Amino acid sequence: MQNARDLSRRMLTLEAAGFLAIIAIIWMDEIFDLPRLVFGAPRTPVRPIEGFIESFLTMAVAVVIMAITYRAFRRIEYLESLIVMCAWCRRVRSSGEWLMVEEFLERQHRSKTSHGICESCADRVAVPFPSGAGST
Repeated sequence: MQNARDLSRRMLTLEAAGFLAIIAIIWMDEIFDLPRLVFGAPRTPVRPIEGFIESFLTMAVAVVIMAITYRAFRRIEYLESLIVMCAWCRRVRSSGEWLMVEEFLERQHRSKTSHGICESCADRVAVPFPSGAGST
């Protein structure tokens, strides 16, 4: 789960850097008249209002795109956190193989399991339940 968060943070940082680079190019064009320098186009006047408008629109698009990306990463993180369990045998899918729940817990969480019986299951199979045991 932490790797997914790190990846989403890195991707959002790269997106932000990309949009900041676009804004930097907008202002370099405004200040240095890039078409004139690169292509020999006719000189254009400096128009700071145009730079502000273009920067504002770029930031608006950046906010929308980054919000969509953030929600997509949250959704992926949620979906990857789901544990797929067979409806018939109750085995758990992990890395392409089907494992018993106990084996899955041991591999994924390094936890050992023990078995008991809850009161309702004990009632179904008519096992006498010691008084006070199993109730919370």
